[in-house]
Amino acid sequence: MRENRIEKVLSLMSSKKVDACLLKGMDNIFYLTGFRGSEGTLFITKGDIFLLTDFRYVTYAQEVTHGIRIIEVRDKRNVLGELCSQYKIERIGFDSIHTTFFTFKKWSDAIENIEFIPLDATIEEIRKNKEPGEIDSIIKAIDIATQAFNDVFSRIHPGQTEKEVANNLDYAMRQLGAEGPSFPTIVASGPRAALPHAEPTDKRIRDGEMVIIDFGAHVDGYCSDETCTLSIGDVNGKLQDIYTVVNNAKQLALEKARAGMPIKEMDMIVRGFIGSAGYGEFFRHGTGHGVGIAVHEAPAINSTGDGLLEEGMVITIEPGIYIPNLGGVRLEDMVLITSDAPRILTRVRKDELHIKA
Repeated sequence: MRENRIEKVLSLMSSKKVDACLLKGMDNIFYLTGFRGSEGTLFITKGDIFLLTDFRYVTYAQEVTHGIRIIEVRDKRNVLGELCSQYKIERIGFDSIHTTFFTFKKWSDAIENIEFIPLDATIEEIRKNKEPGEIDSIIKAIDIATQAFNDVFSRIHPGQTEKEVANNLDYAMRQLGAEGPSFPTIVASGPRAALPHAEPTDKRIRDGEMVIIDFGAHVDGYCSDETCTLSIGDVNGKLQDIYTVVNNAKQLALEKARAGMPIKEMDMIVRGFIGSAGYGEFFRHGTGHGVGIAVHEAPAINSTGDGLLEEGMVITIEPGIYIPNLGGVRLEDMVLITSDAPRILTRVRKDELHIKA
């Protein structure tokens, strides 16, 4: 499986006319090798592949990788210079969106007469279309997140703090086998639900409020991502109207999503529906994004998104409306794009999340 991924990178190298590829993005390194740590550099030539890391990870790297040569990096050894000389490297492509200026300068100083070619997000483009094994891992993450949410939802009540709900959800996901949450869990209630990425606080959940819960599990190196909005007791009419608009916008997108659809069109469908309901100015983020090794990855489903939806993409559809000083609603499902109707991967019913006060 990873051999096929390496072949795609070698093909990319050929198209970019580079002799080697140098990667720092840990998600990309994991995708190609199975290795994940706090430090590592992947050096791909047309003949051999090298993982450069420090002494903390050498044994681990040897255990989880196959067909990769592991080199321990030490302070005074110019490993890249040696490899470039050995393999007669003249042009190196590098994942520029993950490489700091400090690292780039260090490479430039260590290797003379080498041309560095930025590859921007081309490795991420390779990751867009998920293999069956990747989809299985994503579904496993969704299953764990769903079980955890259902358990925590049954115990939510007015008077609990946002932090308590978030902590309970994180703990439940870990207890069920997740490595941890995919991202810091969001719990935002009442007027704070108008903040799309609000951090949980000691604010207590109250009767008459909407509560946004955005959560996901990280399992076997892959992520899930889902947002539910709960109504607590009797909420005011405008919030109920917002909930209906957001839910209908999501359902419309789920019905329309197909391989071959321009990404911009997907965003336009959702944005246009919310705009026609009179809430266009309160929907400020994109309609969705890819999910896989990273919780946010290509493609970006927004008004500037390029390209088409393709079979094998796993994306979110997550419209939201946020009104300052009142509250907000976001509803998010993960779907697998096919040539026919999309396969909805998430299972929590977004239209049945009401808690009696």
